[in-house]
Amino acid sequence: MLFVEDDYLLAQSAVEALSGSVMRVHPVPDAQSALALFGHARFDCAVIDVELPGGMDGVELARRIRQMRPDFPIVLATGYDATQCGAPADMTVFQKPYRFADVVSALCGPGPMHR
Repeated sequence: MLFVEDDYLLAQSAVEALSGSVMRVHPVPDAQSALALFGHARFDCAVIDVELPGGMDGVELARRIRQMRPDFPIVLATGYDATQCGAPADMTVFQKPYRFADVVSALCGPGPMHR
């Protein structure tokens, strides 16, 4: 899982909560780092914060990733109104705070938290 989040504590929480029991989590703090890593590594899915530093927000990052891999599973996360973030209609948006289990279920489907 590519986990794009500039909040270090939240990123580390995702690593601790999801790694091992669900999937391997690769946290990155911004869109540019995520694109660079996405181009060189294989990921099954991504969780992307809408508000990111560095000039490219999470919605734009998600669109760019979908240009490369149209069916790539992405969940966006925002601390603001999820209906107002500009996400494409086919993307799931979670309002922070969210439960990691809910995000995994959205990405992987219902059932046990394994992939």
